Amino acid sequence: MKFPNRPSWVARRKPKTVFVFSGGAVRGAAQIGMLKALCEVGIKPDEIVGVSIGALNGFWFACDPTLNRANELERLWLEIIEDPPISGNILRRITSILRGKPSFDTGEKLKKFLENNVPAGDLSQTKIPFHLGTTSASTGLINWWDKGPSVDLLRASAALPGLLPAVQLKDSDYHLDGGVVSNIPLRKAISLKPTRIVVLDVATGFLPPEKQTAISLMMVGFRAASAELSRQEWADVPKNVKVIHIGIQDPDGDLDINFENVPNLIKEGEKVARKVLLESLSDVAN
Repeated sequence: MKFPNRPSWVARRKPKTVFVFSGGAVRGAAQIGMLKALCEVGIKPDEIVGVSIGALNGFWFACDPTLNRANELERLWLEIIEDPPISGNILRRITSILRGKPSFDTGEKLKKFLENNVPAGDLSQTKIPFHLGTTSASTGLINWWDKGPSVDLLRASAALPGLLPAVQLKDSDYHLDGGVVSNIPLRKAISLKPTRIVVLDVATGFLPPEKQTAISLMMVGFRAASAELSRQEWADVPKNVKVIHIGIQDPDGDLDINFENVPNLIKEGEKVARKVLLESLSDVAN
């Protein structure tokens, strides 16, 4: 039966998949294992949203959303184990605090690493649309970028307060880690009108009392606010949008800047992704 006067809203939306890359410091290595599993079952993004370490992974993948690129990312992560672009030295952290410096790390090694390795000089040069979030230091609001110098924007989105210095961008404002405001940027993803979102979730939890440290307690304020916003963002996801949520367990709940964990994190991300995807595909079949 034909419906010549069928209203336009009755037509089914064209399928659109958006990948959401969360923040999570070195735990971001797990996103590489997740990407490998997703590529192997043929799930690819039409657009990508990312903050913090998820912005770095997401940008690289948006430039070439293939299994080959996921494998290249794995090699890059494994190569930096011996000479990390961010210092995790406890003594350096303490010295920075005592000297009144604005961050534990100068950010110079990360800047040089990005300058030597970014696959494109501008966010607009990706093969599929890519959206990067930063937090404005003067307003506390998240800003979204889909064009502009990739090195500066990636540095800004990864500038975790206290760990890396804020970055001044073309709007003359200083910008910080986008994960401070939206560590799992679901609202931005939903604004792109997807029919499906795939969440690569490596966000950290909270430490139990016996494991708290002076540094972890410093982090609680903004992490608590970010966690509450994440709960709200999950609640706002429309019921007609299919969600594939791939998240790794967080036994420690601490800021992870130990690059020695990278190989195990990649394996864990791939293992968890395979399990989630198997369950998701089984649900479709049934």
